[in-house]
Amino acid sequence: MRTLLLFLGAAALAAEPRFKLVLEDDFKGRELNPKTWNIETGPRRDSVNSPKAVDVKDGVLKITTWTDKGGTTYCGFVTTKKKFHLIAGKTEARLRFHVEPGTQVCFWAQSPTYGKSGLAAKAPEDGVEIDIMETTGVAKGSYYYALHWGPYAPASEKHVSNKHFTDPVGDEWHDYGVEWDDSGYRFSFDGKTVAADTNCPGSKAPQFLLLTSESTVKSWNGERPKEGYGLKAASKNTFEVDWVKAWERVPSAK
Repeated sequence: MRTLLLFLGAAALAAEPRFKLVLEDDFKGRELNPKTWNIETGPRRDSVNSPKAVDVKDGVLKITTWTDKGGTTYCGFVTTKKKFHLIAGKTEARLRFHVEPGTQVCFWAQSPTYGKSGLAAKAPEDGVEIDIMETTGVAKGSYYYALHWGPYAPASEKHVSNKHFTDPVGDEWHDYGVEWDDSGYRFSFDGKTVAADTNCPGSKAPQFLLLTSESTVKSWNGERPKEGYGLKAASKNTFEVDWVKAWERVPSAK
């Protein structure tokens, strides 16, 4: 019996996926690591992506969505595009957020070839939009995961699968993650799997990471206050990141 248990234990361990840590950023210093991160700039939706919305201080990346005296609202759009990507791996981030109506924030992964073929069936090759933690000002501290595959248009080829986690967790630090492979996606909260999704095909494409805020005058994320969110120092519309980690899958020994 002891030999059998040892054999079964070894088999179980052999079946567990193995990962290699390939990215770890705890945001020390006063600016983002330029070898890993980009800050995108320019108009997006009803706001402007700008470094003015992004700060690194005391070991935290903080994205503040705010409005200047002229009525322009600034958002932060931080990505690893063209600098770091994962293929069928795992990523996690420790996050805290307080989001006002008219704004959405997200920790997500995207592929530069998303929707390239124009066919949902080609999602494994084209890549998938993996929204690991997404929330809005109307979610009141709760959050969602969402998977998008196929091109964004036409509607017949656009697909989505998601889940709403209703607990109001945003004002406290928590870890949000996803692992994916050919079989699908497994989402985690504080290190424990909270959802498995096999509706969306597993992406085999390179996926880069994003930490972003976006704002619209009125949309599914709520309605922006007429006066905006106030100047940066006064805005309570924040998305904070303590650390980000990513692992690539180590092939099993033959």
